[in-house]
Amino acid sequence: MKISTQDAELFFDLLWSLQFYAKQRLGLLPDVTTLAAYRDVGGAQRMEIRNALWDNPHLIKDYVKANPDNLEEAHLAIVASWQQFVRGKFFIERLLKKHAIFINDDKVYGVLALYDAFDEMFPRQMLPVYVEGVLLPFKGVIVYDGLLSRYSIMFGGGMKRNFKDTYMKAKRAGRIIVSFDAAAQAAAQAKMKKPLKDWQPAIAALTAEAKSLRAQAGSPLTWGAAFSLVKASLALAKTAVAAPNDSDALWKQFERVVRAIDKMEDAIYRS
Repeated sequence: MKISTQDAELFFDLLWSLQFYAKQRLGLLPDVTTLAAYRDVGGAQRMEIRNALWDNPHLIKDYVKANPDNLEEAHLAIVASWQQFVRGKFFIERLLKKHAIFINDDKVYGVLALYDAFDEMFPRQMLPVYVEGVLLPFKGVIVYDGLLSRYSIMFGGGMKRNFKDTYMKAKRAGRIIVSFDAAAQAAAQAKMKKPLKDWQPAIAALTAEAKSLRAQAGSPLTWGAAFSLVKASLALAKTAVAAPNDSDALWKQFERVVRAIDKMEDAIYRS
């Protein structure tokens, strides 16, 4: 879930060149007079310049126009693409093999790490975590700008479920943003949107098979209740597949399942 070391080196070379340009234009850190010296500044100073750059995004366009470091066209295009940056607060909901899931309101991003993998910074047992950062396009994927400020907040079960629901909805709809490049994002969405399997034949076969489930004389009390629960569950599954947006029909079948569960509970106690 991170870009290659070679790409990470290129990314920081371009980013620090842009930040140094912004520093010069804004008159910050006057004692740092060369790009080489800027590369060695401390974290607090780098944060100051980084924030100043994103506060003045017009400097990206100015840098591209001036091209003070004589970048080749491909590298200059990368810097130009950073005008699409997304700055904000994000919930890192989970770490997948391909990318980390960053959530901002109802938008879900697939983000790659730079030198250090996300699970080295945020062990999975810590998730979700709340961070502030800047997302940037880079060679068709999304990365962050190397600095993430973490908020020490603990989340309860309800919040965790909300984050998971947001992720799952985006996943099912093919709305996970994995690139700021329109063509690359469209290709990724097409790949994410897999056709739904038609479960109706399988459910119909199970329903037909379930019709033969009947408690016999002298059978345990739980048999009849369990068989009724199976049939009610299959009826609910049939409705969910055939009419997923018919809330009235779904509730009707759901209530049938609840009644069957109550009977099952009673049978267990009585047995």
